[in-house]
Amino acid sequence: MAQRIKANYQIWLQICFIFYFTIITFPLFAQTSANLRGFTRPNSVLQKRYEEAFKQLTSPERCRQELRRLTEEPHLAGTENSYKVAQYLYNKYREYGMDAQIYEYEVYLPYPIEVRVEMIAPTPYLAAGKEESWEWDKDSFETNIVAGYNAYSPDGDVTADLIYVNRGLPTDYQKLEEMGISVEGKIAIARYGGSYRGVKAKVAGEQGAIGLIIYSDPRDDGYMKGDVYPRGPWRSADAIQRGTVKYIFQYAGDPLTPGWASTKDAHRLPIAEATDLPQIPVAPLAYRDAAPLLKALAGPNVPAEWQGGLPFAYHIGPGPAKVHLKVRSEHKNRLIYNVIAKLKGVKTPDQWVILGNHHDAWVYGAADPGSGTVSLLEVARCLGQLAKEGYRPKRTIVFASWDAEEFGIVGSAEWAEDLKTELQQKAIAYLNVDIATTGQKFYASAVPSLKLLMREVTQAVMDPQTHQTVYETWRQDQENHVPRVGNLGSGSDHSPFIGHLGIPSISMGFYGPYGVYHAMQDNFYWVERFGDPTFQYHVAMTQIWGILALRLASADILPFDYGAYADELLSHLKALQNENKQSTLTKDRPERLRILLREWEKIAVDLQSDFTMRLDTRELTKTAEINESLQGLEQILLSDSGLPLRPWFKHLAYAPGLHSGYAAVVFPGLQDALEAKDEAEVSKQVDLLAETFQRMIVALERIARM
Repeated sequence: MAQRIKANYQIWLQICFIFYFTIITFPLFAQTSANLRGFTRPNSVLQKRYEEAFKQLTSPERCRQELRRLTEEPHLAGTENSYKVAQYLYNKYREYGMDAQIYEYEVYLPYPIEVRVEMIAPTPYLAAGKEESWEWDKDSFETNIVAGYNAYSPDGDVTADLIYVNRGLPTDYQKLEEMGISVEGKIAIARYGGSYRGVKAKVAGEQGAIGLIIYSDPRDDGYMKGDVYPRGPWRSADAIQRGTVKYIFQYAGDPLTPGWASTKDAHRLPIAEATDLPQIPVAPLAYRDAAPLLKALAGPNVPAEWQGGLPFAYHIGPGPAKVHLKVRSEHKNRLIYNVIAKLKGVKTPDQWVILGNHHDAWVYGAADPGSGTVSLLEVARCLGQLAKEGYRPKRTIVFASWDAEEFGIVGSAEWAEDLKTELQQKAIAYLNVDIATTGQKFYASAVPSLKLLMREVTQAVMDPQTHQTVYETWRQDQENHVPRVGNLGSGSDHSPFIGHLGIPSISMGFYGPYGVYHAMQDNFYWVERFGDPTFQYHVAMTQIWGILALRLASADILPFDYGAYADELLSHLKALQNENKQSTLTKDRPERLRILLREWEKIAVDLQSDFTMRLDTRELTKTAEINESLQGLEQILLSDSGLPLRPWFKHLAYAPGLHSGYAAVVFPGLQDALEAKDEAEVSKQVDLLAETFQRMIVALERIARM
């Protein structure tokens, strides 16, 4: 009897769901006849109704409640609090009707025992290692807040003259050399910005410095930008930017298991043999503590562009400021927890669309990553509710909550290495959100084949502030009124998916004034007061993320645009030639690549026209074979041996820059060879690209014959 009542209730729910779609929401789309990319016209109408139902379920108040819950305590990766967050997420996914699983990995995570930065001459000054407590903020009195440190700094105890090196990039050291100033045997002090902090650590060591201090300058994210916390969103004088200095531009993941998963019984390198860790001690400072050190420097005035925002003229040194830098850490392997949940597809469940965000934080992490975690949970809740009411997508949607991203994209990389074969067979795309919102301006980076889809989805979501679509608001922010979708480098969890596995990826979010990055003050108060007071941008991010997932998970023909891919690579090839006009290494060689890219583009454009015709006429024969082939196209751009200077990165078109760390470099193997002026390697890389482009042409031709 109970079973019959339950069955009748399910039927009643489905009838209500169909009634809602056909009667209530139909007028919303009656005048919208254009097909969605990858859908037939009837399925486009249904898809738009599903998307509208999804959007109607999203709730700013739920986002607010979840963020308050997730930011109650600090939750550094490897701690008990981080495990509690993982368990909470696991239970939430189960509550939403998902199949959920926790993947444990044992990874090397150093914690600070002592980080000491003190000036011993010309006057003594001891820097603080933690932010100040604020009487109106109970969270600032928490005892579990980790001291300001740079993870994976080696232990060290050094004393030397201090020298200011601006951003600490190769061009800065070149400028110092031109001025006749050496950093050999000195402790360098560099300001944050301009590149990833791990690049600064690597370059300082290569230049002969025996230690590095990295500080936040008020010109970049402090009072020179506006009011500081707690009055405004910018960095206060005591706020410390924690962060890893692992060389994520060489490989992501556990430094002791490069290329294989850090399971409990895995082989591990000795720490001394890890190739992606700095060789000199590194420590971060708030600008309150950097000011006395910088003010005590003599020597020449800095170049105008090196002057920061502290209220005195900057000097380079070295000395007379002499600094004692000591770093001592607890070097241990610790357990981390990835939470993976699945909403199973009804037609092709072995094709996966993966949505990912990390759940670990340096302290409270309300914006980074809490805003993204909240949006991911809200996507799962709403899609789970729709599934209970009778709708599931064709393909499986996977929700991934990563651990230890802050230490060097560790959790996602270990899972990607662990499930490499399965992921390369099943994953359609990876959709990443790290920080969902710190403001009202939308940004996105993606592989070229997904950039048009990214723009199209933003036309389906309203901007809470302007009441126009996110697309239109985004478009108006651009100089040429074309929304710019950037290229993928590193710095977040998309890196192993695109760089190591060749899975098409997107990373996105909303941004604004944000001065509490990796500081204690990135807390619930900051988000509620400055980042997103109404939590409507959490909802907007939820809607964009969910609709992207639904379109990829439900399209009749996967909506990849490989004509745009070839066109973009052609533009990059032209730019590469222009940048190297004086070099004989680029003479004549790129012409071969240009011819192949034009052939690739023509075949892909013709193929897209064929897909459009098939969708218009509903002649959908062999779509399973077509989609399976489209799914693997990005992997053609991988090299089995990887890039020469960083073989973990295998993508030949895009990789993080060796001197940027975060930002993408196009044709990275070729660019590295050109910078090294290695003619033999340039020829080798051109040949490798040509062979790869030829394989892409063959694959596209094979799809065209289906």
